[in-house]
Amino acid sequence: MKAKNQLSLVLATLALMPVVASAELRPISDEELGEVSGQAAVAFDVDQIGSTSYTRVTLGMEAEIQMNIDNLEAGRYAKTGESLEADLQVSNLGLGSISTDSSKVQLDGNTYDVNEIIPFELNDPYFEIARDDNNELIGFRIGFGEARGQLSGDFGSISGNVEMDIVDDFGTRYESQLLNAAGDPDNSRSTNFGVAREFTGGTTDCSTGWYCYDLGDFKTLDIGERNADTGAVEYTEDFFIGFQKQATEWMTSDGSLNTDLGAFINLPTAMQIDMNSGLNAGGTDRVRLEYIDRGNGLF
Repeated sequence: MKAKNQLSLVLATLALMPVVASAELRPISDEELGEVSGQAAVAFDVDQIGSTSYTRVTLGMEAEIQMNIDNLEAGRYAKTGESLEADLQVSNLGLGSISTDSSKVQLDGNTYDVNEIIPFELNDPYFEIARDDNNELIGFRIGFGEARGQLSGDFGSISGNVEMDIVDDFGTRYESQLLNAAGDPDNSRSTNFGVAREFTGGTTDCSTGWYCYDLGDFKTLDIGERNADTGAVEYTEDFFIGFQKQATEWMTSDGSLNTDLGAFINLPTAMQIDMNSGLNAGGTDRVRLEYIDRGNGLF
């Protein structure tokens, strides 16, 4: 997908959100309107990291969506040393799902009747641009002040970051990162994630799944932040996708992330892999994305 098409896709997605979120519009009476209070719908923020300046425009809106995309591809260009053709390639991408169990408590703490939509929550969307000291645009990103929900798909290639807690047999907790086949950090066009060899004494083995996992086995990711005390899934502030024409540092809620040329997606999850119990070690199943069974595994 060319850069122009990438931007069009992202902006089109944002443009659709209020339409989906406002599916049940009704007139508001003068009395009801008089009881409403709020704040400005648009906020502008300017920040600086080193010689890079950032301008962020945030829309004060909330959206609950369930959306399917057959194929998402971004950053398709020749890249030295890479065999995969795109920075990001995901097929059968879904945000939100359709309930199959009325007794199951979902990420937002609610239960949903069978066939009812379990929404992906996206609040306070923002658009941010980064400029160098010559005031030239070097990158932009689309993100959300709050995000929570189930993201599912078949990951063929990913450039970015996948945050997932990994607890080994000794009870040691690690935060995952993207890896290459050798088990070393590699956030460019990767298919594996886990604990890098430098932290496991060189024992990480992507061929056997030891401290290393195939992202293609994880059909559903729980986007959000797990409360360590209660186990509840809270909103994450760091769900975003960026496009850079050179290495760019993007701010996060607890610091910053360094990104390279091309597309970069940050996927903070509330999930945990427990190597002792086997929890999620074999991957996760896809949630239901469609009302009608078309025979393609989305029902």
